[in-house]
Amino acid sequence: MNLDKIVCNCMSITNGMIKDAVYAGASSLEEVQDATGAGTVCGTCRDDVQRLVEQFVKERDSKNN
Repeated sequence: MNLDKIVCNCMSITNGMIKDAVYAGASSLEEVQDATGAGTVCGTCRDDVQRLVEQFVKERDSKNN
């Protein structure tokens, strides 16, 4: 995955910024939105952000077990 790819154009949020938010403790779409602003303007990317959050939470939790 390209962590430099922008997932939220409105806020210029990258895949890596979503990953960083999850690894810093965010575990839901809402928590990632609070941390990054992703998906809070036009909402077009919200489904993509949700999928990334789910993916990175699984990745984070599997590394912590």
